Amino acid sequence: MHGIAIRMTRRNHNAFVHLLGALEAQGFDIGELLITKDFAEILKARPKVVLYSFFTEEIWDVQEEVKILKENTNALLVAGGYHATAMPKHTLNHLGFDIAAIGEGEEIIFQLLSLLKRSDFRLTRDLLNIQGLAFYLNDEFTFTGFARVDDFTKFPPFAESSRLIAPIEISRGCPFGCYYCQTPYVKGFRMRHRPIDQIVKYSKRMKDMRYITPNAFAYGSPGAILNLNKLEALLKALQPLREEGRRLFYGTFPSEVRPEFIKPETLELLLKYADNRRLAIGAQSGDDDMLRAMHRVHTTEHVKQAVEYMLEYDIEPVVDFIVGLPNENEESQRKSIEFMKWIMRKGGKVRAHYFMPLPGTPWARCKPSPLSEEMKKFLGRMAAKGYIEGSWGVQIELSKKLQRLIEEFYEVSPSYVGEVKKIC
Repeated sequence: MHGIAIRMTRRNHNAFVHLLGALEAQGFDIGELLITKDFAEILKARPKVVLYSFFTEEIWDVQEEVKILKENTNALLVAGGYHATAMPKHTLNHLGFDIAAIGEGEEIIFQLLSLLKRSDFRLTRDLLNIQGLAFYLNDEFTFTGFARVDDFTKFPPFAESSRLIAPIEISRGCPFGCYYCQTPYVKGFRMRHRPIDQIVKYSKRMKDMRYITPNAFAYGSPGAILNLNKLEALLKALQPLREEGRRLFYGTFPSEVRPEFIKPETLELLLKYADNRRLAIGAQSGDDDMLRAMHRVHTTEHVKQAVEYMLEYDIEPVVDFIVGLPNENEESQRKSIEFMKWIMRKGGKVRAHYFMPLPGTPWARCKPSPLSEEMKKFLGRMAAKGYIEGSWGVQIELSKKLQRLIEEFYEVSPSYVGEVKKIC
C-alpha cells in the first residue's frame, strides 16, 4: 500500500521528474511513492497524501479532482507549482488543498514528506520549521516564508532508480523581468547554471538530448550577456554523446532563445554542434512601444536581425507573438500584423498567443485589449493556410476566466525577489 501518491500529468511531468531526483538524493526511498498519471489509480489506492503541481490555467480541472478526492478519501492534499506559489490563500481556501508549497521545491518536498511520515500524516506545529509552506493551523493562516534553493545543481535532474526521464533544467532564473512572465518572480533575476560535467553525465540517459532554460544561448552567464566560450564548451562536451547516436536539440522546445542573443557566432555553434535547424525566439510584439511597456528590453530591430541571421544560416525562425496586450491599440496590432507578414514572407514561422494575466506578475491585474477586426481576420486567414500556429482562440476564453479569478481572489504574491511591482 502506498501512503504517498504523486499526481503526474503531461504538464507537470518535467517538474515532478526533477523533484523525484531531489527526493532520492536526500535519502528518500521513492519506491514508497505511487507515481501515476491515472487519477483512478490514486482513488483506488486511497493514499494518506496526494501531491499536485499545476499552473493557474489548470486550476479548474484540479479543483474537480480535489472535490472527488475529498469525497472519497481522507488524504492530505499538497499543492506546488506556479499557482500555489502565486496564490497560496486561494489554493487552500478555494481549491481545497491542505498545504501549499511556496517557491523552489527541492528541499520543501523532502522535509515535508519526511515530517508527515513521522507525524502519521497529521498537520502539526512542526510544519512551522519548514520554510516554503502555507497552511492553516488552529484556523489561522500560516506562511513560513518563500523557499529558495541556493544551489539547485546539488540535486540530479532525475532519480537514478527511476526510468522517468525529462529534459534537463540547465539554467534557472531570468534577469529581464518581462511583466507578463512568472519565471523571474519565482526563480530569481539572476541565471544559475548546472555545470557541464553534470549535464553530460545525465544526458547519457536521453536518446534525444533536450534542455530547459529560459534563454539557451545565455548558458554560463548571469543572463543578460553572452558567454560564447562557456556556451561552446557545453556544446562541445556533448559531442561524444552525439557520436554514440544521440541527437542534440538546443534552443528549441522546451526552451527558446532571446532574439538579441542570435548572432553569426552563436548560429555557427548551433550548426557545428547541434542537430536542430530551427530556433524558437520571442518577438512578442511588432511595436517597440509595446515592447518597452512589457519590459521586454529588446527591440523589433533585434528580432528582425535575428530572423535575417537565421535565414542566412539556413535555420528556420519560429517567432512567438502575444496579441491582445494591455493598452494595445489598433495601430500597435497593425504593426504586429505587418511584422508577422514580413517574417512569413522571409520563410519563418509565427506562433500567436493571446495575453493571459498571470498571478505573481506585474501585469497580473492588467486587462487584455480586444483584437481588432483586422487582427482577427489576419490570424484566421493565416491559420487556415498553415502559416500561423498557436492557441490564441482558446486563450481568449481562458484569459477571461483568469481575469475573473484575479478580480475575485487577488492576493499579494510571495516572490523570490520580494514584492512584485504592480503595473495595473
